[in-house]
Amino acid sequence: MQIRIPKRNKHPVVGDNLTRFYHYPVLNYFFLRRLTMTLGFMPDGKFDSVLEIGFGSGVFLPELSRRSKRLFGLDVHEHILKVKDMLACENIKAELIKGSIVHLPYKDASFDCVISIATLEHINELSLAISEIIRVLKKGGLMILGFPVENKLSDLLLVLTGSVRAYKKKLKEIHPNSHNKIISEIKRQCGNDMKIRLFPNFLPLDLALYCSCMSRKV
Repeated sequence: MQIRIPKRNKHPVVGDNLTRFYHYPVLNYFFLRRLTMTLGFMPDGKFDSVLEIGFGSGVFLPELSRRSKRLFGLDVHEHILKVKDMLACENIKAELIKGSIVHLPYKDASFDCVISIATLEHINELSLAISEIIRVLKKGGLMILGFPVENKLSDLLLVLTGSVRAYKKKLKEIHPNSHNKIISEIKRQCGNDMKIRLFPNFLPLDLALYCSCMSRKV
């Protein structure tokens, strides 16, 4: 699947500098796969309104702009102006603000689709975060969430990519939620009608590296 991401020379560095991996041959496969797994849940055509929570460096915003009439983004970091400058260079319109997933500054039933990739594993107030996503979704809207699978191999990859420098203690600090905890909470609030995609897709859940799931607000 062809996916539009920012040009390398315009792509801002945000947070732990994982941005660079989206532009390395071969190494970029896993990072882009997280995005294409999300796109696999999105129907053809454009949504009226899409919100990405935790947009980071803005890597997914160019592609999401092709799939939405109005695009919104929220993140907690201090580099939102850098991402806005990148979008301006790409001639992309998006309404980006700083805010928290546990206190979304949007009215009830605001969005047709809410996407959040590599965010929920970091959130201490997991139940509140998911309830906030559900609140801002319209009836019938899609919630598409992606998160790493917690196992020794995925932990090792985090360390090797430089996103954490101390192993067990630091990992638990930045990833308080396992994949099983996130899935259980989604099912508790949304019911069991959930679709799941794994990478690699031939492995069982607990042995995979990454999980994406989709639920629809009833």
